[in-house]
Amino acid sequence: MAEKPKSIKKNYIYNLIYQILLVVAPLIVTPYVSRVLQPTGIGIQSYSASIVSYFTLVAVLGTATFGQKAIGTLQTEAEARSRQFWEIFLVRLITTVVSALFYILYVFVLVPDNAIVALIFGIQLLGTIVDISWFFQGMEEFGKISLSSIFFRIANIVCIFLFVKTADDLNLYVFFSVIFIVGANLSLWLYLPKYLVKVKRIRPFRDIKDVLQLFIPSVAVQIYTVLDKSMIGWLTEGSAENGYYEQAEKVVKMALSVVSSLGTVVMPRIAQKFKQGDDEAVKFYIYKLYRCIMLAGVPMAFGLIVISDVFVPVFFGSGYEKCIPLLCIFSLLTIFIGLNSITNSQYLVPTNRQNVFTVIVIIGAVVNCALNAVLIPLFQAIGACIASVIGEFVVMLAGFLYVWKKKLFAISPIFKTSVKYWIAAIIMFVPLFFIKKVMPVNVIGLIALIAIGVVVYFLMLLILRDELFLELLKKMFGKIGKLFKREKVAVENDSSLAEQEAAVADAQAQSDTVAEEDASQSGPASADGERSDGGAEGVAPAAEKSSVIPPQT
Repeated sequence: MAEKPKSIKKNYIYNLIYQILLVVAPLIVTPYVSRVLQPTGIGIQSYSASIVSYFTLVAVLGTATFGQKAIGTLQTEAEARSRQFWEIFLVRLITTVVSALFYILYVFVLVPDNAIVALIFGIQLLGTIVDISWFFQGMEEFGKISLSSIFFRIANIVCIFLFVKTADDLNLYVFFSVIFIVGANLSLWLYLPKYLVKVKRIRPFRDIKDVLQLFIPSVAVQIYTVLDKSMIGWLTEGSAENGYYEQAEKVVKMALSVVSSLGTVVMPRIAQKFKQGDDEAVKFYIYKLYRCIMLAGVPMAFGLIVISDVFVPVFFGSGYEKCIPLLCIFSLLTIFIGLNSITNSQYLVPTNRQNVFTVIVIIGAVVNCALNAVLIPLFQAIGACIASVIGEFVVMLAGFLYVWKKKLFAISPIFKTSVKYWIAAIIMFVPLFFIKKVMPVNVIGLIALIAIGVVVYFLMLLILRDELFLELLKKMFGKIGKLFKREKVAVENDSSLAEQEAAVADAQAQSDTVAEEDASQSGPASADGERSDGGAEGVAPAAEKSSVIPPQT
């Protein structure tokens, strides 16, 4: 029996809700946690999370990516799909147990301080065993993953506000963050039985070569994205510097989730066009994505710089003043990472250039690591921030250099089409710089600054007649117009229906009047005893006739 095709629309809606929650949740939790745990508590949590991520990397190996691809090709083959699942699961079970043993050794030998926090994070490491989200991703059952994640994330937020009250509750905060992740993973097992059948001859290491090939680039990405936090912990005294770095990076990640998500939905289309050999269509979509990134990334960079000294005290509270210069430096990542996501994830990967992508990421990791070693001892968290920005810039240059050398597409249009965004962003920056000096440093003042910045930027794009912005406006208002048109038609239909019902009611009243008159005329004959049966029969035809009188509208 053929399986029912997956609903792309439903998957999109579930994923959209989850992505919105990923952005909204930090906006709700971060201001509270920052004030309760203070920079030192945040730094301990950040550093411990970076360390456990290395052990988790070994535990996962390359099974997540491999599993998603393998299960995706076996969606309609129950036996092969089940065998593949248990083989991947057993590989992950073995690698996680080995990794956990080394992690326990690390905790008891090298972590005399904050050992409890490290042990709690060990629960997350062991939870890797029960993480089968890769299976449901391969089956395209994104709804189940999203609903589970949404439920447990909301539960996590509620528990944090109820039970985390002081800086001494750091262990509790970490426990909630970890246990609800494991809970979300465990909940997926409830859906699993209907997708699996009994199988024999399971060979766990049959695909180990393919798994290890996917493990190598994941190591490069991990080093590239997490090593800075670990090196801050190794090369500085105390945990506060990591706390400053973590919070500033968190704000930029929230902005990046908006910028980078613009191109995610286009990736399958690019892969499809590349497979069909339609290079012109591939270039069309790529240039459109680059332009979307610049449309959103440039004003975000300027906006974060100009409002950083208002945003930090309002959002994080007192004690986080060092986040202000970090946020200013990090703001450049909204442009660099946005462009890199298009070149690497949206172009090189869909066009089967995964090896090139891996080399580029390794180059960025090496540069980042080398600069961290030099700059962190000198400038602490600011040094790590500078290293991260330069690393992303090198990745951007490497990607563009490869594209230019191979003559895959021209680079100059990317920057020529973004000139209007730079002009609009600079003009937005100037009034905000002076207005913030007279605005109160509170939530209302911050919201007002953001609103003014958005309005000025959009007005400048209208004045400059930017084609992409006008196109997006046209589509947005077109959809709103269609919505109002549908509602107007619905109202008109309701009015017409009401008029018809009223007409029918009037006609019925008229027919009742006619029937009563006929009955009164035949009444005396019955009273005199003349043809009483026939009189009764004489009334019925009159009533039947009147009941079919057409409505008089």
